[in-house]
Amino acid sequence: MKKLFEENETENAGGELAKILVKVVPFALIIFILAVTLIVNQTKKHDENQTEDLQQNIMDYADENRINQTISQAVTASPTGSGQDSQENTEKAGQEKESEDASIPPMELPSPTPYKEIMEAGKIDYSKVKFNKDTQLAEMMSYWEQNNQKALDDLANLDHYIAMSWQLKGSKEFYYYGGVNGNGQPEGKGIAVYADNQYYYGDWKDGVRSGNGTWIHYHMHATENTQDLYTYHQYTGGWLNDLPEGEGSEHYDYNKSLLLNGVGYDANLIGSYEKGLIHGDFYITNLYADESTKEWNAKAESGSWIYLNENKDKKGNRTVHVEISDPDNYIWMHPRDNVNIGVPCLISKNKN
Repeated sequence: MKKLFEENETENAGGELAKILVKVVPFALIIFILAVTLIVNQTKKHDENQTEDLQQNIMDYADENRINQTISQAVTASPTGSGQDSQENTEKAGQEKESEDASIPPMELPSPTPYKEIMEAGKIDYSKVKFNKDTQLAEMMSYWEQNNQKALDDLANLDHYIAMSWQLKGSKEFYYYGGVNGNGQPEGKGIAVYADNQYYYGDWKDGVRSGNGTWIHYHMHATENTQDLYTYHQYTGGWLNDLPEGEGSEHYDYNKSLLLNGVGYDANLIGSYEKGLIHGDFYITNLYADESTKEWNAKAESGSWIYLNENKDKKGNRTVHVEISDPDNYIWMHPRDNVNIGVPCLISKNKN
């Protein structure tokens, strides 16, 4: 009897415990869910605040760099300074408009000093490297006629080709191979090498580039490079009086290790030029550090982008490019930088 009574007691105790658990567990679950929801909301709010703070810090940093540097075009790949010779080594990235009511001014990258020849003295003394300009230019011309870009790139990086360009350092002279007129001036098809590893192949008339042709600038560094974003710049199209004229296009390749996240850099510009400056309608593609791209439309006149509307932010930046897929998204630029925009770094005796 005693054992039976103890078993009944145990069963009753178990029943009471079950009833308690049935009542308590749902309340505990509700409290737990509310606590988790509160934590998630707080974390989300914190992350949003951090994002806003980071964006503001970037803008503030860019604004500080504006004061002491020669600033260029709103998109980094087509920079311009107060004159064209200060263009290609100065950088500015255009940040896009996020809404009609809250425009964000362009971010600017730290830029090096105004343009000077990129190639500097390194371990190799190129002044002592032997070269044969006629033989080398003839070889390069043959590959150019075959549209063999890889062969051109390989040749340009050989020491005796670099030495050939090095001999022209600090000047606007060039070595030439090709057709000539009765006065011995370049005429017809020909190739030339300039200082700073610049090359041109195409049409000539009366000793200057005129007609159609391609100019290439190889950005080579004999010493460590921490500032020059470019590795390659090309212009292909019309020429007149030794300057880009008429329809043409520019292409840029970059040292991707130096690109900033979220910043757009000009990769391609297709449009028209006048006396070496942008002039007419342009189609532009931007490259980002994650290798994504965006497409833009713009119009230019006599070396300046035409403003798309009357919008102006607190710093005076104006809209110069509009995204093709989002007509409410712009690239912004300050008027002081919107002058003398052309093909940067191009060496020409006729360039102002």
